Amino acid sequence: MANAFAASKGINMTVGDRCPVSDFKMLSGAIGTTDPFQAYADVGSVPPFWTESPDDIDGYWVVTRYEDIRAVLRDSATFSSVAALIPFVELPQPMLPSESDPPLVNKYRGILLPHLTASKVDPLEDRMHEVCAQLVGSFKDLGRCDAVADFARIYPITIFTELFGLPAERREEFRTLAHRFLNVVSERPATWSKIRTIVEEQLEEKRTNPQADLLSAIGNGEIDGELIDIEAATNVASTVFLGGLDTLPSNIAWTLRHLATHPEDRHQVVVDPSVIADAVEEFLRRFSVANPVRRATTDVEVGGSLIRENDRLLVLIANGDRDPAEFGDADVVRFDRGTNRHVAFGAGTHRCLGSHLARHELQVAIYEWHKMIPDYRIAADATLTYRGGVLAMDTLPLEWDV
Repeated sequence: MANAFAASKGINMTVGDRCPVSDFKMLSGAIGTTDPFQAYADVGSVPPFWTESPDDIDGYWVVTRYEDIRAVLRDSATFSSVAALIPFVELPQPMLPSESDPPLVNKYRGILLPHLTASKVDPLEDRMHEVCAQLVGSFKDLGRCDAVADFARIYPITIFTELFGLPAERREEFRTLAHRFLNVVSERPATWSKIRTIVEEQLEEKRTNPQADLLSAIGNGEIDGELIDIEAATNVASTVFLGGLDTLPSNIAWTLRHLATHPEDRHQVVVDPSVIADAVEEFLRRFSVANPVRRATTDVEVGGSLIRENDRLLVLIANGDRDPAEFGDADVVRFDRGTNRHVAFGAGTHRCLGSHLARHELQVAIYEWHKMIPDYRIAADATLTYRGGVLAMDTLPLEWDV
């Protein structure tokens, strides 16, 4: 099949070849002062290409165009989430439901979905406003803060740990473990085991004494009419744990960085909060922080490139959501964009279950911050440094007149 495909496309391919081949560096861990969105933007929205890395067991494909990304993410039969990690790391237990395919993934998601709907998330709005107002109020009169350490990391994690049912006094421990897992590849197996140990202890308690929280729902969920076994429940809850503790802080930080440097957008948010919902969609599109991976289950063509069975793919949503073929003024944040089919939350079977919660929290963060601190800027002495994996800022020093 591979040679027939190559011949039909006029490609000179021998066994083992992957083409086209391009140099590419997947951003992971600390990357210094390199803005990850600019680094990925330099790659562009191009046909899928193969790249090799000395830090990986093999090479992998990089998918950057919006149309190709949607095709890959919506076809879970051809593009599996099992054994797809880049760089490849074998964990002692799978991350569920992320590392599972239909029909099993749908059964695990079925446990989670009823507890992340609008009817479950919307009642949390008062608490979101309360936490945001308290945090912003704690540094408002200082004229300065680190928006990452003092706000973006604390606010969503406070909401998440309460929803999830984790003890508040261990909040920083949980955040540190999630950060280590996502940023230090060599420590992932050991960190995953530590996270699972903590989560399993909590699940055992929730089975004995269930509460109105997500951990209790997972620990007492059912698969095919039977109580979920504790090992699977631990894998599901541990994956949700990771998803809830790192992505949204990054979304908030990128949003504040943009508004700190674009006074016209900041002014619009301040004088007309009704634009915030549309603004959130633009910030999610323009600063898509999570880039999933997949593994081909058969030889398949994507965007004119032959992907071979068991090849892995890095799905670069950060680029797809800036593809000029889909978005006019793709590099510009436009609150009046209207139709906005971004894939910041993924697409298909594995689309993010926490999307409604994330949108809600980001809207509240923008509203409360700008109600109390309407005019601010990046501190004159600031040096911004960044991280890959989940695209993030280490710090965001902001200042304002008091």
